[in-house]
Amino acid sequence: MRKIIMKHFFTIAGLAFLAPAVSALTMCPDASYVSGNKCYITPAGKYVGEGRPKIAPDGSYVGGGQGVRMAPDGRYVGGTGSIIRCPDGSYVNGSVCRIAPNGKYVGE
Repeated sequence: MRKIIMKHFFTIAGLAFLAPAVSALTMCPDASYVSGNKCYITPAGKYVGEGRPKIAPDGSYVGGGQGVRMAPDGRYVGGTGSIIRCPDGSYVNGSVCRIAPNGKYVGE
């Protein structure tokens, strides 16, 4: 049996649109939000998403698996995708800034 990725289909005024499927946004035990399906706790007691925490050169921890890269504002972000600027001026890894219920942006 083939696996099908679900996308939402809707119509507005007779025009059909296909909205992309939304990836997971997970609330961690400290009420922060991370991208992905799982929260990973860092040795500093904060939570990151998208893979085991990696230590950055400044001593902070980032999620995102393999990469640790510096954003234009001097902070570090994890992951291997694009670093993008969100409306509040923060930088995240991904192709879209998604606002979490706590008002902070998470990349996906």
